Amino acid sequence: MQDMLSIGPDFTPLERAVLSNICEMHPEDQIALEAQLSTATLASRENTGGGFFTNFEVDRISNTVVEGERLRNGPAAKIVGLEHGMGFILWLEEGYAKCLEGYSYESTTAIVFDVVAFEIVQDQDEAAG
Repeated sequence: MQDMLSIGPDFTPLERAVLSNICEMHPEDQIALEAQLSTATLASRENTGGGFFTNFEVDRISNTVVEGERLRNGPAAKIVGLEHGMGFILWLEEGYAKCLEGYSYESTTAIVFDVVAFEIVQDQDEAAG
């Protein structure tokens, strides 16, 4: 696994692990995404009750734009307190990383994402275990 130190310091351990995994899952975008995420600063974080949204800003001046679709699917994760785990999407705006979405099919209101124990897995079936 790549060195997660290149991901900006404002992210939680879960967010950092997911973002690193997304970079690895999309080799055509990896260098640009890692460069963008290394400059990321937190804008907002919300536990929606069905997952979370972490919004952030990246340096748009010195970073390369990511071409193609406006989202990059991520891994799944086993999350302590969730029977079926979570999935993740990195949303792009005009080619720049903008929001990490974590989604679940069960309530996340009791989950404290800043400190929750987790394990990154490659698909939702593994997360539901």
